[in-house]
Amino acid sequence: MPNNSERRGFAIPIAVLVIAVLTIMIAGGFSLVSAERRSVSDQKSQISAFRIAEQGLELYLIRRDSLLAGSPGYTHVPLQNCPNGSVCRDSVRVPMSGGYADVSLTRIRPVRGSQSGLYVVRSKGVETVGAYAGTPQGVRTVAQYVLWEPAQMQVLAGWAALTGLQKNGNAGTLGGVDLCGDSAARAGVVVPYEAGYGGRDVAVGNPPIDTIPGPDSVAIDWNGIVNLGAITPTITIPGAAWPTGALQSSYNDTSSTYYPIIRVNGDFVLPSSGTGMLIVTGSLTLHGNVGWRGVLMVGDDITSDGVNGTQFGVQGATISGLNTKLNTYVPGSIDVSFANGTKRYNYNSCEVSRATTTMGALVTLRNTWVDNWVEY
Repeated sequence: MPNNSERRGFAIPIAVLVIAVLTIMIAGGFSLVSAERRSVSDQKSQISAFRIAEQGLELYLIRRDSLLAGSPGYTHVPLQNCPNGSVCRDSVRVPMSGGYADVSLTRIRPVRGSQSGLYVVRSKGVETVGAYAGTPQGVRTVAQYVLWEPAQMQVLAGWAALTGLQKNGNAGTLGGVDLCGDSAARAGVVVPYEAGYGGRDVAVGNPPIDTIPGPDSVAIDWNGIVNLGAITPTITIPGAAWPTGALQSSYNDTSSTYYPIIRVNGDFVLPSSGTGMLIVTGSLTLHGNVGWRGVLMVGDDITSDGVNGTQFGVQGATISGLNTKLNTYVPGSIDVSFANGTKRYNYNSCEVSRATTTMGALVTLRNTWVDNWVEY
């Protein structure tokens, strides 16, 4: 008979083998689940980063000025006046739910005459919360080409005098020919039928002197500007001091980028030559050789005398008598404007563009949005 005491058992090895196989299968299952979770988490992070990047891009296009002004440590170059040949860009970090977007704008092509500057806006979205442990942050970049479009301003003439204009003196041109050479000639002078133009005929333009039915023919929302804050000034007087040195330097330097919006409440005597947009709710007086490059918008009359300010005089666009557009206007309450002496008033589309461009906006170009912008 066989000796059972010498038979070797196999139950324990089989049990160990089964346990080992089960352990490997369970470990493999956990590994597959972990890999799947990581893959899904990566996809979610990419989608979240894409959402942050796109949201940052859209917010920047809509609220660029407020985002830049409210961001500590931001870098910013005024795009509308950025000198040709320089690197013009600004950047800002926009906090988002679940992360942030680093948005930057870089100039591709400078402004040339009436041709708008071309820029590219890049938004890099970074997810900072909710990522799977051990995985890097989700990052996605989108970009869009945009144009900086200055605010459009209707220019009917070198000088539009809504209460009439009297030209005295022996010389001085009232010109509607574009000194920038970029736009069609305007009238030298525009006045309403009833107000008229008198004195020496020194107007040059197409036509030299033109008439309009009345103040409503001038498409400027003067009530919005004066009473509703339609234009936010850089400097308000009284309150702030007149920046004589900066304005005089800018006036003498054609490469200057200083074109502020200055609002004066009440009557005003221009202290110095300057550049930008000057909004005067009352009357404006220009004595001596002071001049201006940009836009003059005056509620009441303008009295001008003296000689031409260096070689520029007044270039851009001049509008007087705008208070006739207000419901509170009383006929005859605003005097006719006077152009005495030899000072010249000429239309210049480039100066108008520089003076109004701070009120412009970024306009997207169609079919230029990309979500595969290369980052190095």
